[in-house]
Amino acid sequence: MHMKMLEQILLRYLLDSKIKMEITGFDMDGFEKAVHEEGERRLEMIEYIAFTDDDIISDTEKIESIKQLFRRGFYSEG
Repeated sequence: MHMKMLEQILLRYLLDSKIKMEITGFDMDGFEKAVHEEGERRLEMIEYIAFTDDDIISDTEKIESIKQLFRRGFYSEG
């Protein structure tokens, strides 16, 4: 849990600053593809919840389900 928090703090710091880094052997194209695929996966999860038939799950339950995705940080599979 603490490592996840440290990673988020480091990422926020790097994004907000003017630091330039060069990582030898880093596959930027592969990284961009992975980020894109993760974004699509997250949107598909939200879409599945949002468009589930109202007879199965209410709008209130849909909102709570989407909130839970964000609370869990989308990291648990399933």
